[in-house]
Amino acid sequence: MPINKRAIISGALGATASSIGKLALSPESPVPSTFHSYCHIILNRYYQHENDIGWICPYVSLGTRVVCFLCMIGVNLLMVSSFLDGMNESGSVVGTALSTAANFSFSALYGILFFEEHVPISWFFGATLIALGMYLLSSVTLTTDDDDDKTKTD
Repeated sequence: MPINKRAIISGALGATASSIGKLALSPESPVPSTFHSYCHIILNRYYQHENDIGWICPYVSLGTRVVCFLCMIGVNLLMVSSFLDGMNESGSVVGTALSTAANFSFSALYGILFFEEHVPISWFFGATLIALGMYLLSSVTLTTDDDDDKTKTD
């Protein structure tokens, strides 16, 4: 049985959406503060009296949060669509397991790359066990009751 790519993609999209949500809603998010700083730099460079229009920078910061939030919703919509396709292809148990394992893995990867989070070595052991379980679930083939009934009547 081939591994269901749509379920894995849905897990990656779910992790991406949660990372975008963290950028949108976290008080420590670097995105709004970066745009706020750029706003002040631009105002200082092009306007002599920044105090007259300096009120715009907090709105620029808020606007970046809104854009990130809308992107999170859009990516979540793509994730749900991909997840439903993945469940149709491989069944609900395998599709859910693949999506969850991919989400778990991509969330850790995003945390390490973008948010400078530290992952203990025990996490990698757990991730290996999840990957092994994912492989076992995706390699199981199910038989239907119709096949059993045909062999009994023949």
